[in-house]
Amino acid sequence: MSEGEIAINVEALYQEAATLKEYIDSLQKTLNEVLDSIDSIRASKSAIDEIAKQNQEFLLIGDRKGNVIFKVGNINNVKVIVHLGLQYFVEVDPQTAKRILDDKEKELNDYSKALQAELAKSLDAYNQLAQVLAAIQAQAQKGE
Repeated sequence: MSEGEIAINVEALYQEAATLKEYIDSLQKTLNEVLDSIDSIRASKSAIDEIAKQNQEFLLIGDRKGNVIFKVGNINNVKVIVHLGLQYFVEVDPQTAKRILDDKEKELNDYSKALQAELAKSLDAYNQLAQVLAAIQAQAQKGE
């Protein structure tokens, strides 16, 4: 090895790239789940607003696939039950429910921004590592 050359453990770089790729995939999955939760919270707040309108019939879906749909009317909009987290629920008036949901949405938005920043940082590191590996591969092909 001549002066100015650096010894690189290529196998370690590939392993680092694989580990980083798994981390990126995990971050992306978590981010998608958080964004889905934000959408659910927004839909819940919208439902609270709709129920506030009197004398309407509503369709309530019994499951995620819509196998059963209930047609209901005269919903009591004085109290709603809000999931606080874990196994805790609270029965409150609609405005308090919306405030609770607003707080949850803000927390999730903050978490989403943090995840996006970490994802961008990790993608940048992965791309730099991929460039190094591509340069090593190109150099190895020249040497053959």
